[in-house]
Amino acid sequence: MRKYVTTFAAITAIASGVAVLQLKATVQNKTDEIRALVNGIHDDKEAIRVLEAEWAYQSSPHTLQENSIRFLALMPPKANQILSTASVIPLRPEGIKVDSEDSVLLPASYSSDAEKNDRGDEKKTTKKPRQGVGL
Repeated sequence: MRKYVTTFAAITAIASGVAVLQLKATVQNKTDEIRALVNGIHDDKEAIRVLEAEWAYQSSPHTLQENSIRFLALMPPKANQILSTASVIPLRPEGIKVDSEDSVLLPASYSSDAEKNDRGDEKKTTKKPRQGVGL
């Protein structure tokens, strides 16, 4: 009987040791996963900070001014370019029909002329006039 109890105790001790080792390995794997997640979160936070700094730089008034000068060729108006009254602005001549179907109100004769010039011929006039053509 003593021999069976000793054998059972030895088997139980070995099984317990294997279970503890397996538990330790599982905990170690979970700890490694948590470290990887923490490192990933840290990297993401750092990337967000860099992007926020880049956005702050790109949207700063000085940078916007430089980019607008560089790419758009827009300059602030000079004093002689500002009109003192609205009566100086020329109005559309009377008697010219405006095509009301277009979203841009252009004189009908102007939009058909612009269309002809775009296609290069004057005989085909079935196409609708282009939108967004300025006067």
